Amino acid sequence: MSLLLEEISIKTEHSFRSKIDVLPHIEVPWHYHPEFELIYIEKSRGTLVVGDCIDNFKDGDLIFIGPNTPHVMKNDESYYLKRKDLIAIAWVVHFKEDSFGKEFFLLPEMHRIKKFLTHSFSGVRIEGSTKYKIIQHLKSLQTSDFSQRIIVLLQILQILGQSDDLEYLASDNFVKTIQQRSNQKLYQIYEYVSDNFHRKIDLEEAAKIANMSKTAFCRFFKKKTQKTFSEFLNEMRINYAKKLLVEGRLTVSQIAYECGFNSPSYFNKIFKSSTGKSPLQQRNKS
Repeated sequence: MSLLLEEISIKTEHSFRSKIDVLPHIEVPWHYHPEFELIYIEKSRGTLVVGDCIDNFKDGDLIFIGPNTPHVMKNDESYYLKRKDLIAIAWVVHFKEDSFGKEFFLLPEMHRIKKFLTHSFSGVRIEGSTKYKIIQHLKSLQTSDFSQRIIVLLQILQILGQSDDLEYLASDNFVKTIQQRSNQKLYQIYEYVSDNFHRKIDLEEAAKIANMSKTAFCRFFKKKTQKTFSEFLNEMRINYAKKLLVEGRLTVSQIAYECGFNSPSYFNKIFKSSTGKSPLQQRNKS
């Protein structure tokens, strides 16, 4: 279990990659790459993990992920049962910051776009009218060639640079951590938690993933993330609970157990401590 560097191949006649994947299910491991990534999920659903954020994805979602940010997409279990009625269709664009020249995004006219790209290290969910405008440009991109491809991509980035329809995913602490240095042990823990947060995970179990003693692991984790492992685990669970509350499919008690809390009362206590609101208040606000 390790964080993989994905090699993005780009045709020699192109400065960036644009493709449409049609698959029975998404097969993307916990990975990172130096390219910016724009993903339009035309058809699929499952779990999205960006840094220390656990979220869901579904038909019509649009996600932008900055370079070297660890992420993974996993379909719901039903997609791996070879059901003919389920399929994953994703439109994907990859480009580097220097795809159009090393100083292109430093031009004064690129200020807003550069600001968006800088903030995209945390991963961005794109909503509202912005999403629908970009989807139309993505469709245009697939039929464009030569310089028109660059023009369309810049139109997409211009829209993003001016938009308020953006939800940032990973926490500021996580972004600071990955920008300081790559750490395989830390990423292994993130991946393990994202796979298992819905059940009990004790400190000894987490320390084994990092191949450390409990004492060494606690020091290591606190130094890297500025929080205890318990705080980190509860933070990821609460972030996921917020998504489930917005969806409205499950009761508060069901969400508590779905997110790995051993009792609804404890879930309520941690949720209110973290957000300042009870789960019901959060749901009503949404």
